[in-house]
Amino acid sequence: MGFTIEDAFIQCGEQYKLKLLAGKNGCANAISWIHLIEDTTIIQQLWGKELAVTTGLGFQSDELLFRFIEKLVKHHSTGLIINTGKYIFDIPSFIIDYCNEQDFPLISIPWEIHLADVIKDFSMRCIMSEREDQQLSKYFRKAFINPEYLETYRDEFMTFFDVDGYFQVVLISIENSDQYDAIELRRVSFQIQLYLEKINSKFSFFWFDSYFVLIVNNILEEELLEIIDKMHRRTQKKMPERIIHIGIGSSLKDINNVVRSYKRAKGAVEAALTFNQNIIEFSSMGIYQILFSLEDKNILKQFYIHQLQPLIDYDDKHHTEFEKTLYYYLKYNGSPQKIAAAMYTHRNTINYRIRKIKEILNSEIETPEERFQYQLAFHIKKMLTKELSI
Repeated sequence: MGFTIEDAFIQCGEQYKLKLLAGKNGCANAISWIHLIEDTTIIQQLWGKELAVTTGLGFQSDELLFRFIEKLVKHHSTGLIINTGKYIFDIPSFIIDYCNEQDFPLISIPWEIHLADVIKDFSMRCIMSEREDQQLSKYFRKAFINPEYLETYRDEFMTFFDVDGYFQVVLISIENSDQYDAIELRRVSFQIQLYLEKINSKFSFFWFDSYFVLIVNNILEEELLEIIDKMHRRTQKKMPERIIHIGIGSSLKDINNVVRSYKRAKGAVEAALTFNQNIIEFSSMGIYQILFSLEDKNILKQFYIHQLQPLIDYDDKHHTEFEKTLYYYLKYNGSPQKIAAAMYTHRNTINYRIRKIKEILNSEIETPEERFQYQLAFHIKKMLTKELSI
């Protein structure tokens, strides 16, 4: 969550005589650090989420100030504080309008306020806020390993969240992220968080067990999905070299259920990786909700092998397509005509294969119960091998 511009106004706005000139809708954005900038050269080295501060020494014309702000917006700065009264006196309306359009907070403080005091104060608040966020993520990490910690830390969580409200977990997988060093991991984390700035509820964002973890509190599921979808599209545009998959867990009431949402998000992101999809919601996974929630995948493998191995072995020995025929038999509810069309095979051949399959499996495959076990086996094979191999 971090120290935000909104926090700055609440905690020390009166002390430093802060005045918001534009960009009210961006005041909820967190500040990563404070930089005194009098020249645009350094801007390209910023990571994002920095709050810029200037006396205006290098931007004394309206055009120079506007270009300065444009670059700050482009590099995802949180906002700009202008120390007015010596180099800059009035902010033209076209700059005010631009900042409002970009939701970019533009703040003034009078010249008698020393920027050094503001920078030192805000920097310390950023550090303290980051420590709080780190402590919060530490509590969640412990809870993911041992859910009993959720109740142990309930009072601490209460400081940041509505613990009786709804919680939802999102897991973000980035290919080869395990190979990132601490600096690269932090850089990517900042970039992703830039695209989550539209979240208006309390949230926590951190790295755990090879995933970026987002935990949100009291946000509508449709709103969260829209934010995540936009985040993914923006990330792919700005970081095209990074392959990203996202799993969204269930929205569950009470913080004690955050681990359950985390496990469901993990199943969803594993499904996204398996089926090479950008974003998967656990709620939309159908039968794969159960399959991806089972931690011991060997049980699943043994099941599908037990059901399909007789056909696989027969196909290998006789160069037939009985496994594929069974798949279409189940898909088209036993219709020889549809199976024949799908496999470009004569209907009589399909009828022969079906009789032979029933003989090999020692099953008539007629009742829903008989068919379900083979349908489930194909779902499991698709899940574990990423393809049906048919």
